[in-house]
Amino acid sequence: MEEHTLISALQTDLTSSRISVIGVIVFAERPKATPTKYATTVATKRYVFNFTICDENQDSINVSCWGTVDYVTPLSDLCFIGAHVKISNPRVVVSEMKNMGFLPEVTSEHQLHLDLQYSSSIATYGDDYDYTITNALENSFHTPPTLRDPSKKVSIRDLLDPKRSEGDFVILTAVVAEVGPILDFKVNDRKTRRQEVKFVDQSDKEMFITLVLWDSVFQVFTTEWKPFATVMQLTNVKLQIDKNTNRKFLATTSRTILTIDPNTEEGYQLANYATELNPDELMNVFLQQIQPEQFFRNKAIKQGNVAALGDFISRISPGGREQAVLHHVMIMTFNLDRAISVKCGHCGRRSGFLDLDFKSVPMCVNETCRHKESNDQFYFDFNISIGDSTGSMKWLRITGDFAVQILGQVTPELFISMSDGDKMELMNRFWFEFYEIGIQIEHRANGTKNLNVIHLEPVIFAKP
Repeated sequence: MEEHTLISALQTDLTSSRISVIGVIVFAERPKATPTKYATTVATKRYVFNFTICDENQDSINVSCWGTVDYVTPLSDLCFIGAHVKISNPRVVVSEMKNMGFLPEVTSEHQLHLDLQYSSSIATYGDDYDYTITNALENSFHTPPTLRDPSKKVSIRDLLDPKRSEGDFVILTAVVAEVGPILDFKVNDRKTRRQEVKFVDQSDKEMFITLVLWDSVFQVFTTEWKPFATVMQLTNVKLQIDKNTNRKFLATTSRTILTIDPNTEEGYQLANYATELNPDELMNVFLQQIQPEQFFRNKAIKQGNVAALGDFISRISPGGREQAVLHHVMIMTFNLDRAISVKCGHCGRRSGFLDLDFKSVPMCVNETCRHKESNDQFYFDFNISIGDSTGSMKWLRITGDFAVQILGQVTPELFISMSDGDKMELMNRFWFEFYEIGIQIEHRANGTKNLNVIHLEPVIFAKP
């Protein structure tokens, strides 16, 4: 059997060169640069990352690694959730109380530090070493952390209760219902990635809760999650409220541990419950719970400013379609001089703009139209431009029923009958206001890009 030190046997007076700990990683995060005024280059910066391991006796301990990018990066690449690792030459210290609120809850009162000064290292521990240990580690991986505060244990019905306050750290065991895509976006010149996962449980199958993942280590872990087959225990996830949709959701933090297919009685019950669910029926129920406006705000990719939006649009590949939302932008041009277009009421073929030069034709210009007689229909189709302190963007298109909505239910026929003064008053409503604007971006295969406005709402600032 591989010689190693159990987590429960770790003491601060042990010589680091004689310590070797074997465990499975249950939590990990990516390296972060530590701020210091002396670090001016990548080579001089110091990086730190934390992870948590559990040994074959289901004891757990937090581990931190500190050093240059050349030392930290290779070690962090080995540390993903579920990896079996062997840690050599770590330094054992007593956990400081000030750090307890920022790390996962563990059974050990100590913490391991890895440093180049002590020749600390991490190596993958595989099946070719000792089957007994690897099997025990796999069992520990599926064993949730010990509950120190049973009152944190909740169901989805409990979470959605109005009495449950935002900011609570909770523990939830539930079935994975949907694993969403990983979305890239840019805020304040910082690129980040976001993923949403929906969960259901036995408290009410028509209720769901969304888990939002920001950390890439957790996002890699979701590749193993199968909808309506995988059960997860979410330990110390934070309850939050989306201010746009007023819906509650869960978010991971540096204290969160996600346990896949927990070997608990509740985990086994939910695994059986998952086999009884009808995925298609449930997904239809979920979509009905989200109003169109809420659906847009949940799926749109938030952009920090017009410059960030331009960068985001440039990265959409041909054939791609995305939604983006911008806050606090102003409308630079809003010209309704050529706001009305004409199309055939039978086939939908556009005839042109309705202006002084437009002449109605007795027959549709589309030769394949089955109706010989033309039936002109009017619809809004005009462009606006937007801007903020970072730049401006033209050719944002507003069309159809959405144009009627933002113009205050003014139909094309009513707009045509309005006087020039009334039309000018209608346009003046949109000047000198900040807006939240949602855009549907479509990159066609021929290389052209269409920017359709699908959401436009004035920003209301709170009174001081």
